[in-house]
Amino acid sequence: MTTDSTVPFELTQASLASWLESLTVLPQFQAANQLNIALKQLKQADVQTADLFPVLINLTPLTLLFSNSLSMAITQESTASSRTLKLGKLSMQLPRQLALLFCQLIDTNQLTDNDLQTAIFYALQLIGYSMRCYSLFYETPSDTLWKKSAELYKLAFSLHALNTTQVTKLSEFKQQTSINLVIKRNLLFSILNPALHSTTEINQFFQLANLQSHLLETTTANDTSEFGFYWDLENDRPPCPVKKPNRSLPSGFLAINTQPLSHELQLGTLATTLSPSSQNKLALALSGYRQVFNSITPGLPSRTKMITGFTASCHYLQELDKLSKINMLSDQHPNANSLKRNFSLVPLEHQRNVFETSDQTTHNKPLAGKFVNLHKTPNKQYSVAESRGLDCLTTDMALLYKEQHPVSLAIIRQQALNDLNNTNQILLEHIPGNCSIYSLGANKKHAFAIVIAEENENREVFLAPGKYALNSNIALLIDKSLQLTACLESNSFYARFRFNFV
Repeated sequence: MTTDSTVPFELTQASLASWLESLTVLPQFQAANQLNIALKQLKQADVQTADLFPVLINLTPLTLLFSNSLSMAITQESTASSRTLKLGKLSMQLPRQLALLFCQLIDTNQLTDNDLQTAIFYALQLIGYSMRCYSLFYETPSDTLWKKSAELYKLAFSLHALNTTQVTKLSEFKQQTSINLVIKRNLLFSILNPALHSTTEINQFFQLANLQSHLLETTTANDTSEFGFYWDLENDRPPCPVKKPNRSLPSGFLAINTQPLSHELQLGTLATTLSPSSQNKLALALSGYRQVFNSITPGLPSRTKMITGFTASCHYLQELDKLSKINMLSDQHPNANSLKRNFSLVPLEHQRNVFETSDQTTHNKPLAGKFVNLHKTPNKQYSVAESRGLDCLTTDMALLYKEQHPVSLAIIRQQALNDLNNTNQILLEHIPGNCSIYSLGANKKHAFAIVIAEENENREVFLAPGKYALNSNIALLIDKSLQLTACLESNSFYARFRFNFV
């Protein structure tokens, strides 16, 4: 049977083999681009499920070959260019397109039971390799791929096929012998927060997840409470740490226990290519930072105020910015460049809304924060805040301030209960660098960007949660824009990027 005229081959083994042979004489980028175009065309073509399934299976080896070789070549280049950006996009799109084709085939409900399980297995494998490329090029995680992953997991669960042995000839897929192990590999790789690390470490993390995902313990049992991470199967987000300690698992969630893997990493019984410091840091995160909680430096804590949440942090930094302007007005020798930047944050009279302003002064006052006892730890990157009254969520951001000290930003990485004094312990990972706030362009009403260490090469920006395109420019009210160069974290609380001023 022939396909739609736009597809460059007929759906027969001979025609497909001939077309694949024709790609071997082309330069790799051109051949990979031709394959990507063919995958898009197959998505639109009107073909029978029985004809398409073996074609997708046979296209998988070349898809992985091109994606892996392109990503390897790009990550070895020292500087980014328009060419490397195109190659990076292509290396991500190849496994993504093929994975979504398998998902499209699954949705037809026309596959036999064996072919259906194989299609689920292949789709999840390809999703994992696509996620690896997303991390290598610091792209924002794909909501679509996580949504499809949850659908595939639930389908395999309903078929009682999660732990059925899957036979494959592909060397890239042989580390996982079941759908459940592929799911665990993808979950583990995401939990490791690969985008916070170098490309070399990202590849090492993927290899670790490939080999050791069986050490993850997962369950959907509602009565479980011994887990540090979870995956919401009704959402399109990646797995994340539990928001509060000692809570039972809600319905529709998958609990993920990483303690066994953390224990093996701490013992050094696993053969990894990670540096000792990277391995220890991973073990620490996977253990729920127990070692940090247990190693608080003796002595009096620092009485500090803490604000949680992006919006509340922006409100406080705005007030701080206003105070700075007042101080500058009283200065006899103001800096002209600084004035230009700061005064541009204040709207002109014709831009003001009198009702909005009066409402802000009475009902929307910035939160003053709550006092916490801030304890030091041997690891300067982390501290532990203790409080009885502060209600916060893990992975949210926190702003710390006290008199005569600069404001600093941290991320809540874990929480625990201190039974001795009935307080909540909040583990904070500090983001080094001074904080400043910028207003976004006029079309972004009430939108702000919190910039960290803006004078440094690795400056960062925290934006309100949402979808942002890598290498896009976000206009500021001043005569500058933020060019987003790398996505470090993206969740329901904020989006964190590296950026350049342009």
